[in-house]
Amino acid sequence: MQPLIPVYNFPQPGETWLLAPDERSPDFFPAFARISVALQQALRDRVPAAYFENLENYRDTKKAYPMLIYRSSRPFRARMRTELNYDVLNPAALVRVFRSAKQCLPELLTQTENLLSDAGRYDLTRYYQPRRTPDIIDSVQRLSKSRRCLYVLIRSESVLVNALIELGGLGALSPRNQLKRRAAFEKRWTFQLRTLYPGTDCRSLAPSLLDAATNALVEFLNRPATAEDVPPPENPDESAL
Repeated sequence: MQPLIPVYNFPQPGETWLLAPDERSPDFFPAFARISVALQQALRDRVPAAYFENLENYRDTKKAYPMLIYRSSRPFRARMRTELNYDVLNPAALVRVFRSAKQCLPELLTQTENLLSDAGRYDLTRYYQPRRTPDIIDSVQRLSKSRRCLYVLIRSESVLVNALIELGGLGALSPRNQLKRRAAFEKRWTFQLRTLYPGTDCRSLAPSLLDAATNALVEFLNRPATAEDVPPPENPDESAL
């Protein structure tokens, strides 16, 4: 009998994405900054959970430790339109990743140690004691294999967000070009999720990840109007009418 090959039904961006602003719009930065944070958080919630469904993955600490640091780190919050994610080529950005992870990693290690203990995996619990936090961070910074694993995760965020950015202005395109843009999006996300982490296929996470991004876009579109959102009248006298 041949092994079953998983079948993935890739989700299609819904009608909401027809309203996504393009890069020339003043709404582009606030919309996609929100979308980026939502997607980054969804990745932190779902990718480690999927990876560690197999408790044996805790045995290879060179791959497990980067995943835990990634889970513990905070999403990047953009301050300018040209930087919506962490940049793996920017040393200062990576310092922020490790600094934020250091604050939350002890609690995550406590949860991990308890999980392994409850599962009877006492042979692994010693690698995940909270007091090992500094050693774990040091090992990921020092070992090239672990660094590469963490960088792959961080870089994936940028690739996935950039693919969503390409959906900006979708509603202004012809139906034919909309199909092309959607097909390009599916291709990029499918490839990136399939190769997101060594030995791990994350394509099954596509629906929940896209839902997180879509919900963020909906929240932006439904935000209360502010003074900055209301254009001034073209004729000053109109305000008195």
